[in-house]
Amino acid sequence: MSSQGVSASTNECALVTPRHHFGGNIKAVVTEVLSEAEIERLAARLSSNQNANALTLEGVDGLFCALIASPTMIGPSGYLPVILGGEPEESEAFADLKDANDTLSLLMRYWNSIVADFRDETVHLPYIEEPGTDNIPGRDWARGFMRGTRLAANGWTRLFSDDQEGLPVTIALAAGEIDPEWPKEPLTKEKGEELLQSMFAGAARAYRYFEADRKSFAESGGYDASFEEGYPETYVRPERKVGRNEPCPCGSGKKFKKCCGSATIGPLCKSPQHID
Repeated sequence: MSSQGVSASTNECALVTPRHHFGGNIKAVVTEVLSEAEIERLAARLSSNQNANALTLEGVDGLFCALIASPTMIGPSGYLPVILGGEPEESEAFADLKDANDTLSLLMRYWNSIVADFRDETVHLPYIEEPGTDNIPGRDWARGFMRGTRLAANGWTRLFSDDQEGLPVTIALAAGEIDPEWPKEPLTKEKGEELLQSMFAGAARAYRYFEADRKSFAESGGYDASFEEGYPETYVRPERKVGRNEPCPCGSGKKFKKCCGSATIGPLCKSPQHID
């Protein structure tokens, strides 16, 4: 993607913060994949944020998945306060300017890695902590995702109300928004893995569901003013990813295109009873 605009079919935009927030430029190398050490550094920095309602990296992953799939573009001015638990300039999340710039650079690259996974129809493997909040795997991811849907409520309301779509309902279930008492019994390892697979497939399906909406939004000239610094170059993933004709990494034994990468995955988890 060039620095002049947004792709007509995807939210291929990186997290860019206006200079007035921190008083300096953020010079991020946004075309490089994050190393394991950088991911853990980002996770540690987000976890150390003591602001109420701030997100961990697991929550940020869910938030970004929802925003990238969203029918409209939501820029940093909309989602940075959600990540930090307050306005950036008033946040206690950063020790100093250097810390702020480094953290935001890592977030940019993390966002772009998810964009690449969705755009290229490869498997995005979210950052999930074990055993999970309330011993429910992926609960923080699901809660981050649901917070992301509320930043573009009209489109997401349509998806969640679509009788032909069931996968996103699993995310709301895991977030505790359908039945606060779910699950009635602790999830087995098998049920936990099934839950995660359903949620991640739901996010990928939502990305495809809103493809026409994103194209229409981009063609209408919609944008977020907080991208005033311009757009970084498209993220290029150097390592090999799962192709559509390769075995799905979820372990089903099917090809990726016939499993988690399918554009016609049947509606799963239409009710809380599917996973109990």
